[in-house]
Amino acid sequence: MINTEKAREELKKAFPFTEVCTQYIARYNTKSGKEIALERDRSDALYVWLQKFDTQIEGIKVKNQKFPGQPYDRKQSPNSNLNDKNSPKLKEGNKVWYLEIENIEALKELLAWYAKI
Repeated sequence: MINTEKAREELKKAFPFTEVCTQYIARYNTKSGKEIALERDRSDALYVWLQKFDTQIEGIKVKNQKFPGQPYDRKQSPNSNLNDKNSPKLKEGNKVWYLEIENIEALKELLAWYAKI
């Protein structure tokens, strides 16, 4: 079982003072203004939405039922909690990546990479 609260702690460390939290997601901003959002209500794995993903990290899979292995395109509707109020850069109308992350170590590696772009 995955602990999303532990994931939130890692995201807060990586992107301090940027958390916007709802019942279902926690969104953070990088220094360059990119958004990343954690789905808080999942326990089988960690699931995040982000603006860019062009690297390979063991323990991370790109999820998209309609187009496997691809980002959600601008016409696909992502999670309904990704909206103008909570995450304007990840809402429908933007190309976004949906990732399944198997463990905290893979999340840490992703956050280190995402902070640099």
